[in-house]
Amino acid sequence: MTTTLMDRFVRWNLDADGDLYGRDERERQRWYEASTVMAQVQSIAVPWAAAALVWAVGEPVAKPLVLVLAAILLPVMFTSIWVQTKRVDTVPREWTGKRLLVSTLLGLPYLVFIIGYLFHVYPESTMWRSALIGAVLGGAAGGIAQAVHTRRARRRDAVPVGDED
Repeated sequence: MTTTLMDRFVRWNLDADGDLYGRDERERQRWYEASTVMAQVQSIAVPWAAAALVWAVGEPVAKPLVLVLAAILLPVMFTSIWVQTKRVDTVPREWTGKRLLVSTLLGLPYLVFIIGYLFHVYPESTMWRSALIGAVLGGAAGGIAQAVHTRRARRRDAVPVGDED
């Protein structure tokens, strides 16, 4: 099995042979669960705080908050890429109310931030309107693409697997 730099980084963080996340498998499982909840809450709360601040304070905080949002997005992108390299199917089979709510809470603050950023950093421009229109169109296209991927995954799952005999 090939071990990449990404694999070594993940293994080092998980500390499976150490006691950073407990002394046994049960304790490690609880720490991993708690870390997942923490990551989800931070991934929602920090971008919403940035979006609120850019609208409330304006240009003085706009540029530093871009770095804060990048610091939140980089680990999200890293873990998404790592999970996909492990051949985990990340296409949802069903868009439940909970999945829609969480996805909206995770994604919407970036749009709110970008519009606020453009509105306050370039007040004489109407760029923010163009960005809003682009976001609505991009969101619609993304929603359609996700629906297509979900439908394909359902069809793939529904195909009976042939007998090897």
